[in-house]
Amino acid sequence: MSIKEEIKEHLVEDIDLVQRIEQLMMKVDIISDNKRDMLLSGFSRNTLSHFISINYLIEKKLYNSAFALERIFFENVLKLKYMYYIMDNPKITTIYNANSWNNHFPTIGEMATALDEELETNLYSNIKQNAYKIMNDYTHTGANQIARNFSQSDTSIESNFSDELILDTLKGNKVLLKTTMIVFLESIGLANGFITKDEIEMYMGY
Repeated sequence: MSIKEEIKEHLVEDIDLVQRIEQLMMKVDIISDNKRDMLLSGFSRNTLSHFISINYLIEKKLYNSAFALERIFFENVLKLKYMYYIMDNPKITTIYNANSWNNHFPTIGEMATALDEELETNLYSNIKQNAYKIMNDYTHTGANQIARNFSQSDTSIESNFSDELILDTLKGNKVLLKTTMIVFLESIGLANGFITKDEIEMYMGY
């Protein structure tokens, strides 16, 4: 299978995954006085929305716009997990009632380190160290974002994102999506009896 064919396969599989996750989410009711779960629900919906948007833009070959969303997608994942696993109840109440979240979350590096320690992984710090700088460039119209509009072979104006980069991005995004949505599905859906462990494993492909 060629890389282009593998990209197409990923895009099709990702649509199916999103639809299965949405089917599970529809079974879950949120108790409005549980602020942590309410915030988790909002972050989870955001995560799914960004994932869908990136895939749609890649499918339409709008790569510059797709990669501009990568930082936003990653930061949403970090904030969701930091909020749910690290923040204490008084802090949850504070951000739940706040009109602005300026200064309520630590830096991206601090959140990544805290989550890696909490979850016994190095995933988030690795992304922060190896990819976050270029994510910022794509989001804030930096040199790399603009340079991606020119082909390597000549001066023609066309998208210049390699198939390898696109495929690696799709693979990485799927890992982040699944490990993020499982927080919502298990912590609210499974814990409150709205869905079963078998449903989660079947729908999420575990």
